[in-house]
Amino acid sequence: MATKALMTVEEFARMETADSEAYELVDGELVLLPSATPLHNVIRGRLEQVIRNYFDRQRIGGAVSETNCRIGDDTIRKPDLSIFLAESWARIDLKKTPVPFAPDIAIEVLSPSEHATDVNRKIKEYLRAGSQEVWLLDPENGELQVWTKTNIQSLQGDAAVETSLLPGFSVILSEILKQD
Repeated sequence: MATKALMTVEEFARMETADSEAYELVDGELVLLPSATPLHNVIRGRLEQVIRNYFDRQRIGGAVSETNCRIGDDTIRKPDLSIFLAESWARIDLKKTPVPFAPDIAIEVLSPSEHATDVNRKIKEYLRAGSQEVWLLDPENGELQVWTKTNIQSLQGDAAVETSLLPGFSVILSEILKQD
């Protein structure tokens, strides 16, 4: 029986190949990330722009896209968008990866190639690692699920996306998820 070669977080962080951008480290194993669709990137970009504009007005944190975050002893995930509130943002060395902890809000845009089991696992990992919220944007169904340790909230259509973690932040879901 063949055994899998496991990698440490430190070894993963030292990877300096063009291919290293396309992987996450999950339980010590390299996991290939599928290429994002143009729609996936457009939606992530819209939300990122709205959140960056928010942080330009409210200096209470920062946001980065597709940045490796250590969320376990042997796990590094790359959320589509990571939001770090002031205390967390101040602890980040902006010149190093991985970020040594989970984002306060981890945001994932659901891709057609992702399986429900993998997505649920990822959400639970973020929450266990300290994320206060995980947002799962589902363009196909026009939905946003906001997960916390105790609740799942589902938004659709023209619902306002708001969170107590970002006072005064609001965006209409349909504006983020529009497919044109």
